[in-house]
Amino acid sequence: MKSRLIYLLVLFFCCHAKLFAGGISVNAGITPPQDRFIMRTQYRHMSMSNSMMSMNTNMMPLVLAYGVTPGFTVMARGMYVHQTVENTSNVNKGFNDLYILSKFRLYRKNTANYVFGIAPYIATNVPLGSKEISNRTWNPELGLNISYRPRFFSIDVSTSYMFSNLSGKQVSKMGNIFSLNTAFSAMIPLKGKLSNAISPVLELTYINEEEDDEVNMSTNLIFLSPGISFIHSSLTLEALVQLPIYQTENSNIMSQKMRLILGVKYMF
Repeated sequence: MKSRLIYLLVLFFCCHAKLFAGGISVNAGITPPQDRFIMRTQYRHMSMSNSMMSMNTNMMPLVLAYGVTPGFTVMARGMYVHQTVENTSNVNKGFNDLYILSKFRLYRKNTANYVFGIAPYIATNVPLGSKEISNRTWNPELGLNISYRPRFFSIDVSTSYMFSNLSGKQVSKMGNIFSLNTAFSAMIPLKGKLSNAISPVLELTYINEEEDDEVNMSTNLIFLSPGISFIHSSLTLEALVQLPIYQTENSNIMSQKMRLILGVKYMF
């Protein structure tokens, strides 16, 4: 009886491993099986302020990833953005630039006790978005995903470097951006329901933006983000709260506030 239960738990983990992957705030870790799709849509809220004003941004990204081969994934993301500045009539809204990504498996090891993988990726925006929202320039990105999954636990590391304004067409040049996200999670099967599980998540995110035309200094930001996912067969419901625990202090920089992410992920 005990061996049968262990077998069912391992089988459950194997069947849901593709949904039990990566952090909630990062999409680069999504890896569908060959000839399968994973779709993720989210509601994201972020706010920031300084002594002069406060800004609120609501975003609705839609991500679609496809497993071309067992070791090659392509992904596209579109996003609607609604941004307001308090105490003013300024409202920016519309669709952001299309974002495309390709990722390939560099190394993967499967054992009875753990799975370990390394997957680099290359991505870029395509400046086709609304005039008020679009960067209006190409911003290519290089990244790397590292995953380690010992049985019902998961550690996923995603790092990237974005080259801002590579085409030089932007009026005000942004700084290049380096980011590092580490997501810790566990999968807890619900008693008597091997098709259902709860997965608590904890993310740690570091973002560094180099000097730009407005801020003559490098800026740093660190988020600590608790969250949770509920997995039912091929469907995942997810929620994450991003808490800024450190940020560079400068009068020209708006202070980051708490962020919220609510989402749905589905494999088909």
